[in-house]
Amino acid sequence: MRLVRRLLTLTLVLWTAASVAAAVFLRFWLRERFGRGGPIPASQAGVLLHPLRRRIHPPEEMLAWFGVDTGQTVLELGPGPGYFTIEAARRVGEGGRILCVDVQRDMLTALQRRLREHGAARAHPVLGDATRLPLADRSVDRAYLVTVLGEVPDRPAALAELRRVLRPGGLLAFAETFTDPDYVLRETLRDLCRATGFEVDGERSLLLGYMMRFRKPEDAPADPPVRRSRRRAPRSEAAS
Repeated sequence: MRLVRRLLTLTLVLWTAASVAAAVFLRFWLRERFGRGGPIPASQAGVLLHPLRRRIHPPEEMLAWFGVDTGQTVLELGPGPGYFTIEAARRVGEGGRILCVDVQRDMLTALQRRLREHGAARAHPVLGDATRLPLADRSVDRAYLVTVLGEVPDRPAALAELRRVLRPGGLLAFAETFTDPDYVLRETLRDLCRATGFEVDGERSLLLGYMMRFRKPEDAPADPPVRRSRRRAPRSEAAS
């Protein structure tokens, strides 16, 4: 009987601890979702480089699935402090380059510092907006966004810009994590990209989310001018 009481007490304690942890997490999630209103600021960039993140976002595996390879020109939209950038630069090699576009100047400064530390000369920080990419038409082979699209207010305009800069046959890849306050549902992402003229090329589950890949058709016509909403552009797309 005494053993049963101890087991019940232990169960109650564990249940209470789990409930408190869940409540704290929910409060934090709600504050992030409805309070902060945007991506992680540069002052908190270190959070994006935590070693435990590799269990959720393994860079080598994900970049291989994104199709990043030797000699390519690759757009990384919202690179943050470069969690994926170092490996991406290694994969494209001397004949390729990584264009790291972000609107947050301080985040690009942090990225540049990390690139120097790792000798990643093929990665180039670029100040720019997701809805007005400072890149030429059909100039990149691959583009990827990791937990970034949900932070862009005018998503159709951003996707139209991504389509514009991709070469015909180029791949556009996304990764979403459901614990992210700006999580984009699979169905929503699929519908948005199809409406922009992309074809679904593949899907894959992650530990806490998913990856989805799209292809710009080989016979894609010239891209029409991008229609942008009147909403103010976001402060940053730095979430990777």
